[in-house]
Amino acid sequence: MVRHTLAAAAVLVCAVALADAPATFASRVPYPPLVDKLAASGGDVARVLHPRAAADLAALDSGKRYKLAVTADGRLAIAPMPADAPHNEYVHPILAGGAPVLTAGGITVEHAGAKIAKVTLDQDSKSYCPTLASLAAAERALVRIGVPAAVVARHDQPPRCEPPR
Repeated sequence: MVRHTLAAAAVLVCAVALADAPATFASRVPYPPLVDKLAASGGDVARVLHPRAAADLAALDSGKRYKLAVTADGRLAIAPMPADAPHNEYVHPILAGGAPVLTAGGITVEHAGAKIAKVTLDQDSKSYCPTLASLAAAERALVRIGVPAAVVARHDQPPRCEPPR
């Protein structure tokens, strides 16, 4: 009887943990060819930014959109160059090492001197096809590194997703 009760309790704990686990989005494109394409463009996965403090976002040009991913463990990964830069092969799966993400899309940081005036997030990632609601993971990651929640906004920019390859 005690064994059955303990087993039932363990199953319940696991079910609750899974229910509380955030949803992840898997990449719809194969990772190895993306790494090859990045290397051919002169890029390197080691250049992906992993900000640990709000001040680290000063590396981003004010008002420019950068590609962003939030890894399954909640860490930010940001492309080292603006999304519209020529020969930019820092696509979302590169940022996340090809792994599933909590969200992906874009980040635009507006600076006012040394302060962050506004951060705008969007979910436009054709590789992961995340939802607008998933951007909450990016908001949490930004607040965790010291960005005031009041300056973070979501912009609904749904990706035009194709079926997985």
